[in-house]
Amino acid sequence: MSFPALPRHLALLALAAALNACGGGSSASSVPTTGTTAATTFTGTEPDTTGSITIGPARRIIFLPSGGALKGMSDAMIVGDHIVVRSFSDSTVIVNGNQVHPRTRLTVLDKDGTPVSSTDYGFSLAAGYLGEWQMLPSPDGFVMVQSGPGTKLLHFDAQAKQIGDTIDLYPAVASTSTTELASAESSGVVDGNGFWLVTTFSLLPITDKTQYLLKLCKFDFNGRQLTPPFEISTSALHPRVAASDGSVLAAWLEGGGAMVGMWPKGLGAPVLHSLGTSGAQPYPVALDTSGKLGVLWNGKATLSSPGGVMGVALDKSGVAVLPAGRTDLGQETLSSHWAGSGRSPDLDAHLYKGSLLLADVVVGSFKVGDPVGDVVVLADYGVGTAAMSAQKSIITRTQLTGQYAELGGTAVVRQMVFADHALLLIGDENHLQALSITRN
Repeated sequence: MSFPALPRHLALLALAAALNACGGGSSASSVPTTGTTAATTFTGTEPDTTGSITIGPARRIIFLPSGGALKGMSDAMIVGDHIVVRSFSDSTVIVNGNQVHPRTRLTVLDKDGTPVSSTDYGFSLAAGYLGEWQMLPSPDGFVMVQSGPGTKLLHFDAQAKQIGDTIDLYPAVASTSTTELASAESSGVVDGNGFWLVTTFSLLPITDKTQYLLKLCKFDFNGRQLTPPFEISTSALHPRVAASDGSVLAAWLEGGGAMVGMWPKGLGAPVLHSLGTSGAQPYPVALDTSGKLGVLWNGKATLSSPGGVMGVALDKSGVAVLPAGRTDLGQETLSSHWAGSGRSPDLDAHLYKGSLLLADVVVGSFKVGDPVGDVVVLADYGVGTAAMSAQKSIITRTQLTGQYAELGGTAVVRQMVFADHALLLIGDENHLQALSITRN
């Protein structure tokens, strides 16, 4: 089935109406201490964030309840008072001579990181599927949505046990079809009574000339469309989406540059803008719970830009908020004091108590004169009316030491922030480890 776009003026009116209407104890071990942390507060123009960030004196290696290593964390999320970690399954297939694991093992940890249970779903969730999934909180536990290709929706309870039937959010398209639009990539975010999903579509077969349509649609947690699918681009790659209090921000790559589409709550039409990230992938983020949105990206260092983790808030017209007199987004760096370069484009970002909390693993020297290696960075930024680069911040850097200190090639970092404490999960293809975090 194809999805013809509404005429542009009708689509905008319909979308505006829709937006207004929707509103095991032995399975973990302690490891000798982390390196001495170094924290620095940098003065900006907006209110303070946390007063300090303290990283616990020891880190823990988290094993499966069976005693095996928990390998290949891809994502993690708080569900109730527990944590669900998605990681490598034991199932494998051979792709181009290499063993490849689907990331379909779901492990439940208590809020201190102790394993409770683990279920390896293998390929049972989607036969032969090696793509990514996105976990989203839901009233009964959480859902998982294929990030592509495909748009299967799966339901799980709070103990990561699958419940109910698998739902295709868009009709599946046979690989032999040449006339129907097949889904390629998706990204979702919860907003009130459901979740927004941005999805690219194309005709098959895929070639180097394939163009991808980008559509936005809101679904309830049972997979029912709450809005029609609205076409917002005819040539999009790698879509992402964020939402806050009914305002929605989509971001994608188009023609070698970054684009954003913003629907402020209560306004009658979306605004589309290019964003000067120099071709870097834009990641939309919520900056408060009242409709404030922004974009993060990993910029490349150039003669005119320091590069690193960069970010801007957007005003209600979708325009980047910059310091007075500045027009170049290449100066909007947030990581100038991180003293290292990011290992990968992946970056963990959370909104918590009026601050934007970032976590990453960077490559650099922990102290002047030290050899170059992995350094863990926690960085909290205030959220106010000024540019993100002008916010007050507090940054803590730490170096892992002792057994398992050397991270593999695919380090993934996730902060699990509870009301009274936080855990920093650091996973690679070999292990999962946790650091306790206290903010004062």
